[in-house]
Amino acid sequence: MERYDSQLAACKPLFQITEVARQVARAEKRKNVEKRSSLERLAVDAAFYKKYQPKRSAIAQLVDLEEDMAQDDFDYSVFLKKEDPLDWKIYKNEPENEDLEKLEGFLRLKCEPVALWSERQAREKNARCPRSEESGLVAIWQVMMALGVTPKLTMEDALKLSFHRKREDTSPLPQYLFSCSRHGMSSTDLLKAIETLSNGRVSGRFFEFYPPRRVDIRYWLAGWMKRGVVPLATLNYQKPVRGSTEEERKNQPRDWHHHMVYGVSYDGINLTNPISKMKAEHFKTRLESESVVMIPRDEVLGRMQGDLDYSVIVNTPEWKQMNVVGQIEVVSREEERFNNLSIPCGMKHIAIPSAMVGGIMLFAHKDTENHRAIMSSEEVFLKI
Repeated sequence: MERYDSQLAACKPLFQITEVARQVARAEKRKNVEKRSSLERLAVDAAFYKKYQPKRSAIAQLVDLEEDMAQDDFDYSVFLKKEDPLDWKIYKNEPENEDLEKLEGFLRLKCEPVALWSERQAREKNARCPRSEESGLVAIWQVMMALGVTPKLTMEDALKLSFHRKREDTSPLPQYLFSCSRHGMSSTDLLKAIETLSNGRVSGRFFEFYPPRRVDIRYWLAGWMKRGVVPLATLNYQKPVRGSTEEERKNQPRDWHHHMVYGVSYDGINLTNPISKMKAEHFKTRLESESVVMIPRDEVLGRMQGDLDYSVIVNTPEWKQMNVVGQIEVVSREEERFNNLSIPCGMKHIAIPSAMVGGIMLFAHKDTENHRAIMSSEEVFLKI
């Protein structure tokens, strides 16, 4: 009996965590989210209140809690060093509390979403924005609207400038593939466009996200947007994501696309062009994409007529490294051998290099504190 009492006394801090978690769970049911402190929200995750079962004995609950803590990478010793959970403190500048700071930031974002516009404002501004097939120019227009800057040119005049490049649909296969790889607006083109259209009043910086970065994209975006910075994301919709529906795949863009980000919450990213909400994991997957474009086999076979000059492709190192000519030969041979036999072909597309780079561009008014913070900020750490 004395041993049992000593075990319970030694585990008193853990029971305090569970008790605080139960109190916070009750507050959740009463919808008093705004009255809870960030420390109490931390206790919710720390004690796994969703797994709390009041009918079980205290020792059984403690065993479950210790097993969860042993399997989790989070350092719960920070909590156990404090006698009273209500006196826990977060020291932002201490690197050893990086996980604690990340958890607190996520829970704060869950209760306090960050948005430049409401959904109604976003739809109204999206309706007033001029239409264009070039998603980069539309996104630039919306960024300037968010910053309160009027473009000095119309969309028709902007399309005449060399900000973007079109596909050469009527060209032979080599020239068509080369135009597909350069189609759209790169990060350099976006910077030139906004500096020209804003008459030098707005500028920004591009942050690459490929190779993948070690960051929670929601927390990273929310930190900049709270300052009034406007993000523009470049996503690759050809990269598959888990859990996407057939309807979403039909309505999504063909390949690379630019979106202005107008809101961030714990369950997704709010985008314009078009107005939509994307899951954070889908957003990050499409953001962390290599610079590649997939060309359907039908578009390749439909342009394989006559004598084709592949010198443009062969003499370019990136194209040679991806063996684009070899991919074309494989598609051609599959068509010759299996087309008459009604056998499905293996290659549904070929992969070619792209001028696009997955990443986020941050914009602000020039010569302001936000602009200086953007230009002096470090690159996001690589995921090792």
